[in-house]
Amino acid sequence: EKLQQGAEDVETMKVVLADEEVKLRKAEEATNAMLSKLELSSMAAKKEQDAVAVIKQGCEEDKERIAGEKALAEEDLAKAQPFVDEAERAVNSIKPNDLNELKKLGKPGDIIKLIFDCVALLKMEKMVKIEASEVTLGIGKEKQTIPFFKDSFKIQQTGMLSDSKFLNSIFFFSKYEKDYINDETIEFLLPYLELQGFDPLVARNASKAAEGLCTWARAMKYYHEASKIVKPKLEALSLAEARLADAQRELDKAQKKLEACEEVLQKLQLDFENQMGQKKAIEENAAHTRRKMEQATALIDGLSGERQRWTEDSHKFDDRKKRLVGDVGVACAFISYCGPFNQTFRDYIVKDKFLLDLRLRSIPATSDISLSDFLVDAGTVGDWSMEGLPTDSLSIQNGILVTRSSRYPLLIDPQGQALAWIKEHEKEKLPSFGTTTLGHPKLREQLEFCMCEGKALIIASVENEIETMLTPVLEKQIITKAKSKYINISDKLCEYSDDFMLYMTTRLPNPHFSPEDQAKTTVVDFTVTQRGLEEQLLGRVIGKEQKSLEEQLKQVMEEVTSNTKALLKLDQLLLERLSANTGNLLDDEELIEVLANTKAKATEVNTKLIAAGETKISINEKREQYRPVATRGSVLYFCIVDMSMVNVMYQTSLDQFQVLFDASMDNAEKASLASKRVGHILEEMTYSVWRYIDRGLYTKDKSSFKLMLMLKILLTSGRLSGSDVTLFLKGGAALDINSVIPKAFAWMTDASWLNAVQLMQDKPMFKLLLDGMTRDEEDWKAWYNSNEPETEAIPGYETQIKADRERGPF
Repeated sequence: EKLQQGAEDVETMKVVLADEEVKLRKAEEATNAMLSKLELSSMAAKKEQDAVAVIKQGCEEDKERIAGEKALAEEDLAKAQPFVDEAERAVNSIKPNDLNELKKLGKPGDIIKLIFDCVALLKMEKMVKIEASEVTLGIGKEKQTIPFFKDSFKIQQTGMLSDSKFLNSIFFFSKYEKDYINDETIEFLLPYLELQGFDPLVARNASKAAEGLCTWARAMKYYHEASKIVKPKLEALSLAEARLADAQRELDKAQKKLEACEEVLQKLQLDFENQMGQKKAIEENAAHTRRKMEQATALIDGLSGERQRWTEDSHKFDDRKKRLVGDVGVACAFISYCGPFNQTFRDYIVKDKFLLDLRLRSIPATSDISLSDFLVDAGTVGDWSMEGLPTDSLSIQNGILVTRSSRYPLLIDPQGQALAWIKEHEKEKLPSFGTTTLGHPKLREQLEFCMCEGKALIIASVENEIETMLTPVLEKQIITKAKSKYINISDKLCEYSDDFMLYMTTRLPNPHFSPEDQAKTTVVDFTVTQRGLEEQLLGRVIGKEQKSLEEQLKQVMEEVTSNTKALLKLDQLLLERLSANTGNLLDDEELIEVLANTKAKATEVNTKLIAAGETKISINEKREQYRPVATRGSVLYFCIVDMSMVNVMYQTSLDQFQVLFDASMDNAEKASLASKRVGHILEEMTYSVWRYIDRGLYTKDKSSFKLMLMLKILLTSGRLSGSDVTLFLKGGAALDINSVIPKAFAWMTDASWLNAVQLMQDKPMFKLLLDGMTRDEEDWKAWYNSNEPETEAIPGYETQIKADRERGPF
């Protein structure tokens, strides 16, 4: 119903999708028109942006260049700064009292007069006309008179020196007017500065104020010389900065214009994005609808096969429900009671007892129920097979009995087959000590440990009785305290885990357990069957003759088992997800996705299964070439086992036989062709096994063993039928001499006559035997009375028997 509703919803989606596509076309046209306008505005903005970029690049280049020039100018200016500092220190050293002292000097020294001339020249004060004169400079003995100019001290004394702000004017000149000193002033100043003895040391001897002014004048001269290099650079720098300011103003104007263009562009871009958003929403909605429709279509188409199968199953479900109670009852009875019996008796009990009882009670049940299919899936059987359990129906039933029974299993295992499988089956839960026995001195401690830790305890080699200490465990006398479970063993309360498992095996082929022990356990007969042994021996042959083939088969079997389990799980998951959905199937996107993925995985797994199946067929075809060896080996082993019924002393274990089996392959003649190799192995194996067993038989039983061996080989190969053997062994023993054709010959015993009658009835070739005997009575009488009739020709049938290839003389 959900799949049908989904198909109808898909048709509705197609209509919705068509409407969405119309909307999408309209939105695309509007978007394209807006995109054209946006491209024009973008081009204008790009043009303005390029222009601004050019201006900006020029400004940045000028700025970088001017910054470099300014740094160089400041570096050069820094070289003149020490002279300014020296001049300031010199002026700062002059005190007003020092100047007052100079003012009061009636006749100052020449050094003082010359110093004030220098100050006057720097400040461009009035000077006397140039007249020759002499000056005396120096200290002590170093004084000397030098021809020079006439000084202007008197003018300065009454003018500049008399000014109360003279010292401040010197400070002001140093700070603000020093850059106005020109080369002409320095040229006038140089003769003074170059005079020998015109230095601060000489001036200090005359006056402290004179020393400061002398140092100041000299510093101004040096500052001018240093700043003369810097000034042109500073002037050029000022002009460059002015040009940079103009360029920056142009850049600001262009930037504002660009911002206006970008604002328009941004508005258009916003409108375009809104339009694109609407278009995208329509596209996403259309894409979502299309995707959802495609997913739903793919899902519905993909599940079409399952839909048909599920529909058929749903139709059969009511009938299965009616038969379910009866089928479960048969399965429960099978698990409870059929373990100790062989395959034939199990089939008899199920079909002739359990099913018949259900029919008498009017309880519906499946008449041809397959308990193996009902109780276990193919994946689990595959796991068991990889663990070493044979794949014949009896072994699969035994696996079910062991794993499904609520009672702990007691396995009749003469060949050790069950023990090997249980060890592999429970390898994750086996304790470190492996298996144990009832006679082990630490059995109680081992049992306690396994029960507490949830391990699997395997007790091997059980005889006819079970240790009474195990009774509380076998009966599961569990005591619950709070959240823990306990079992009382030998008056000690031992912790019990639900994961604990107990297995017991016996090597006795026909043990005699008490009814009480059988009621406490699930007795399972694991005696190997001829078919199961044949499969084991085939694997052994292939492992020896074609090892790579057996490894390949094992790998393929693992893949088949894994993929079969995965397929069953995926199929179950599909049904669970579909049945768990309560709303519309197509509204649950997660469900659609999960179902689509599950279906894809199921398809992939199914493909792998088909490929693995083909590979398995190919491998089995090659393996089948060696099956005659396994078949002959199985026949030989069971023939040996049957000899124990002749005499209980004739016991041969499966392990002992497998040694003979392997040795026959080692000793057989090699051959490149598989068919020839098989023939050599069959010949070697038959002879070596017969010789080995014959050596241990009483002389009276050797012929019986040969006969049994021959008959079983001929029966298995199809050369003889069961009726042929029965006729050979029993003859007419089952007939009554009074109820058959009256005996026609007095020389023949009743038993011989009944044998002839039985042969005539069973074999068409001899339907005229009695007539022939009557017609050729003398010949038959002579043949009958012969001491060695087997060497004589059979009257009337010798030529016919020789001509029959199938029934010719052995």
